[in-house]
Formats: sequence, structure tokens, C-alpha cells
Amino acid sequence: MSGIKRLLLLGMAAGVLCGCGQAQEAERAVELQGEAVSETAYEMTPVIRGTVQQPLVIDCNYLQTVEMDLYFAVDQEIITDVYVENGDTVEQGELLVSVDAENMEKRIAELEYQLAKAKLSLQQLQENKAFDLEQADILFSYTAMSNADKEALKEQKESIEKSYKNRLEDAADSVELLEARLQEAREYMRNGRLYAPMDGIISFVKTDLEGSVTDQTERVISLYDAQSCMFISENTEAIPYIDPEEEYTIVCGLGNSQREYTVTPANTENWGEQIYFRLLDEEYDPNIIKNGKISIITEEAEDVLCVDRTAIHASEERYYVYLLDENGIRRMRFVETGLWGSDLVEIRSGLEEGDYVIR
Repeated sequence: MSGIKRLLLLGMAAGVLCGCGQAQEAERAVELQGEAVSETAYEMTPVIRGTVQQPLVIDCNYLQTVEMDLYFAVDQEIITDVYVENGDTVEQGELLVSVDAENMEKRIAELEYQLAKAKLSLQQLQENKAFDLEQADILFSYTAMSNADKEALKEQKESIEKSYKNRLEDAADSVELLEARLQEAREYMRNGRLYAPMDGIISFVKTDLEGSVTDQTERVISLYDAQSCMFISENTEAIPYIDPEEEYTIVCGLGNSQREYTVTPANTENWGEQIYFRLLDEEYDPNIIKNGKISIITEEAEDVLCVDRTAIHASEERYYVYLLDENGIRRMRFVETGLWGSDLVEIRSGLEEGDYVIR
């Protein structure tokens, strides 16, 4: 197009624009800027019939509603055996970590021996006392007993009782003391071992645990009940749109590590300031599912005319698209939109099915 011709066209356009509104002025100005080009110079997208869904994306954090921290109940004992690592699944009662038990086992064995010996001594004293009392009765049973004999038998039995009294008390005290020491040693031994208090998954193990020394104030291991772990969200505005019987997709992670998992609403009776979703997948990466996003459909329009939302442009309160006319000139056309979805926008007027617009 020559320079003179372009100036004539622009002059004509200026005269026409004086009587048009601002939207028409913008439309004509854009049209006059267009030049014939190949369609391949633009990325085109078709106008189609389809379903437009309006989503509400809610952010969720994966949290354990039942989690336990484990501590040793003994101090200054060397930890020699660690049987689990982070991410392991354990069963209730399973041994997780233990201190050096060799010396304590020897102590317990020695106490058990001493206790058995003390119990045997007590039993022998009790048997000897019973025997001596029986012998006293036999001694006076061969002849009819006079009052003097009866008095003598009574005195002899009292003497036997007295002679055994202190020894029996000492033997019984020895047994009681050894039982208490043995119980204390066994309790100390138990406190030097940490067992899983429930079925669960190990979420924390102290760094360089093996070979370290116990400290009652320091957390050693944490585990959680996998059945109690849920995705929790504070986006409560989504509650009216959530079907308690429906399964939803949650997207976790970023970039190449992004994964999709399946969740379902849970604990609905406790929904208030928070809403809960239970993870249905049995296999998952605990490092990825720490947080995620769930798209809840709040509104849907089926079998409607629609176009990719990247093709829609806005001018004040009006929306428009770009098309190519039969001469390859880019033209602007205003459209009336309906429902806006995450990918598609409903078109109520301005376009026809099969049209192509510039993305």
C-alpha cells in the first residue's frame, strides 16, 4: 500500500470515527491496522460445542491427625540398635530402637539367681520351723499329757516360734528387696527400648541415632497412623459444591515431580473451619503429598458454544476476539460470554460453531 493511499484511508477513517462510540472506534482502528497475512502466522483455535466447567481450586495440606513422638525414659545409655528408618511401616509392639542391653541383661540374670536363692532359703526356714513344731507335738504325744506337760509343750513351741521369727523376717525382707530390684531392672531394661505404640509409619528418626547417648528430653522417633492422615483445607467456601460420596483428584508436587492422587471427603460431621479429604492411593511419595490442590466444579454448562479462554480479550467491560477475514486481514469481533471455565469460555453470541479465532 502506497504512503498516499494509506494517508487517504486514515483521513477517511478519522471522519467516520467522529460519530461512533469508543468501542466502535477501537474496533475500526484495530481493523485498519491489519494487513493480509498467512493464517500460519497466527495460532488459530476453533469455536466448538462442549462442556464448560467453572472450578474452585482449594489448597490442602497433608497432616497427621494422630501422631506420636517417642522419647527414652533413661539417660546416658548408649544406643546400639536402630531397626527402622524414615518412611518405614511398623506394627504395634514392634521394637524400633534399643540401648546397649548387655550389662543390664547380666544384672537381671544375677538378680534372678539371687532371688531364687533367697526364696529357697525362706522356703527351707518355713519347712524347718514346721518340722520342729511337729516334732514337739510328737514328743509329747506318747503319754497322756499332764497340765505340766501341756505347759512345757506350749513353752517349747513359743521358743521355736521365737527362734525362727527374726530369721524368717530377714529372709522375707531379702526376697521382697530382690523382687523390687529385679522389677526395677526389668523396667529400666524396658525403658531402654522403644516399641511402636500403634500401627503406623515412621515420620522422623533422629540423625546419627546409633551410637549416640540417650536423653530423656530429646525426641528420638515419630510415627503417625496412616489411617488418620488427611488433606486439610480452610477453603470452606467450597463446602456447598462438594459431594461427600464423590472421589476427587488432587495434584501434588511441582514440575517433573508433580503427581495426581485420588481423595474422597472425610470427617464431614466435623466440617466447620476446616474440611477434610482422605487419600485413597495406597502407594505415594510422602515427600510430594505434603500439600496439593483440588479443583471443585461449582458450575457447569453442557453442549454450549465455547472457545479457548486464551483467545478472549477484554476492552473495558466488553470482550472480543480476533479473526482473519477472507483476505487474511485480522479483524476484531465483540462477543458475549457466558460461563468462564478453567480452559474454555462459553460464547453466547458473536461467533458460530466452526469459526476459527486467533489464540
